[in-house]
Amino acid sequence: MLAMNGPLCSANKDMLERLIPYYHVEVITSAKVKSYQDGILLAELKAGEKKIPCDSVILSVGYRENNTLYHELEFDVPEIYLLGDAKKVGNIMYGIWDAFEVANHI
Repeated sequence: MLAMNGPLCSANKDMLERLIPYYHVEVITSAKVKSYQDGILLAELKAGEKKIPCDSVILSVGYRENNTLYHELEFDVPEIYLLGDAKKVGNIMYGIWDAFEVANHI
């Protein structure tokens, strides 16, 4: 239903799956906000621009991996591992799993 990087807590997922349709919330993903003026949000979608009349706007922006430090050090540090959000943006659960897998194989 919602675009995201990883699994959503089941309690939150169940609640959102019920509340979003109940309140007739339109979910738009992969859009770029161009402007907001006089109660009209102009969004750029894959299918073109869309004007959305609204009095509230909620932005949910994603994150990008930042592995620059890893790449700066990878040839200077004999044992270095890329994990967590530097490897792939996710949630704390993925970060802990990555760390466990690395620690388990050292």
